[in-house]
Amino acid sequence: MTGVFNDSYASTYDTVYAEKNYAAECKAVESLIAKFGRGEVRKMLDLGCGTGRHAVIFAGGGFDVTGVDQSESMVARARDRATQMKLGANPKFLSGDIRSFSATSPFDVAAMNFNVIGYMTSNDDALGALGAARKNLRQDGLLVADFWYGPAVVTDPPGENTREFDSGDARVVRSSSGLHLPDQQCCEITVKVTRLQGDRVLDEALETHRVRYFFPLELELMLRVSGFQLMALTAFPDIDAPASARKWAAAMVAVAI
Repeated sequence: MTGVFNDSYASTYDTVYAEKNYAAECKAVESLIAKFGRGEVRKMLDLGCGTGRHAVIFAGGGFDVTGVDQSESMVARARDRATQMKLGANPKFLSGDIRSFSATSPFDVAAMNFNVIGYMTSNDDALGALGAARKNLRQDGLLVADFWYGPAVVTDPPGENTREFDSGDARVVRSSSGLHLPDQQCCEITVKVTRLQGDRVLDEALETHRVRYFFPLELELMLRVSGFQLMALTAFPDIDAPASARKWAAAMVAVAI
């Protein structure tokens, strides 16, 4: 698994993704939980929680959320966010490796939001993360994860993209370029985030993210050997549509057996 999301990148993360529709994604996950969940589903494990944007929405909706992320910088920002929002039941955030995390009591649902599973680029990493999710779930607990859908990625490989955002009295420019590595079933995305005041560069972060994509039969097998049964593959966040070669974003739902 690549070492990404360092301090400088984490500091601009929320600005860069300010327009991301976290509420719609959480609504989609909650709909999948309502459709496939068994028994009461209240305790949620948010694996790879980042800066807590999904977690605080889930907590506001009544879930008892524990978030885990390997980036201490991200976890610190997640804790600050929860404190500032003054939720009725604040989510808990822990620094840890989602491939080996072990809780003291089981959860009803585990979520991997924002393509967390894609950062598990080796089979050992992916199976480690899925195995840890299963270990932390009760029998009949649910796993919900969004990911890059392999048939769509090979149909429409990555290119280049540049976006600008306002951040207080500064301007943030995020540029990305993608390299498709089909033999490794990955895309190597180089992200450069520059914060400017006028023409003056205030700071700059450069990271390369190697992200894996998955195919349906591969996912079904990985889930099976990890103790899950695959229940559904859908588009994301439009969960009423099936996963499609026309769109990279997809979601999987699996039940712990």
